[in-house]
Amino acid sequence: MREKSGSQRRGGASVGPPASFGMLVLRLWMWAVPILMLVAAFLFGAIAVADERWGLLLVMIVMGLMALGLLVFHWWVLYRFGSGTR
Repeated sequence: MREKSGSQRRGGASVGPPASFGMLVLRLWMWAVPILMLVAAFLFGAIAVADERWGLLLVMIVMGLMALGLLVFHWWVLYRFGSGTR
């Protein structure tokens, strides 16, 4: 019975704020990188349209889609493995 109550406390503790500075940096990195990629793709895509460089626009669209996919994947990883509720 004692092990059961200990495991419940441990599971509830991981829902709170990050345990260390390293975890905070990791969470920041996992959110910031895809968002910055998306912003860069939009910015350079707008520049490509202004210069009528359609090949570059296509590359920026692909980069934006990759950024969205990475954002969804990071969201899934953080909430799947970071919540502590399996």
